[in-house]
Amino acid sequence: MLYRFTASGVTPADAFADYAVGDGLRPQDPVRHRADLSKARGVAVIEDRAPLRTLAVGYFNDFYCAFGGADGGPLSEDDADWLADRLIEDDDPRIRAGAAGALLLDVAPGPAPTWLFFGWAVPTQMT
Repeated sequence: MLYRFTASGVTPADAFADYAVGDGLRPQDPVRHRADLSKARGVAVIEDRAPLRTLAVGYFNDFYCAFGGADGGPLSEDDADWLADRLIEDDDPRIRAGAAGALLLDVAPGPAPTWLFFGWAVPTQMT
């Protein structure tokens, strides 16, 4: 089951863990299952922006504004969503192993950075 969400924390692992705890406390929806985040085997911070750079050389035509940032730097939500989609569709080994992918988002300054988390997990079981 695919999941994607944003969360803030001092480290990406802290942000993911805090969100997972809160998500586990939400009541179950009998119609719509959600990912069991407790099954994630860790957090993989995706530093490499190579798929976004391919846009700059025209690989994906001119309909998209090419990414101009540095590896490891913050991304707009649109760039992060696009990159997350590519990594999922390409079965990237960093998330294939059950880790949650994490991309640093370019958001308003605050006490902790905000991350876009994405990946695959088993569905939460109904009890």
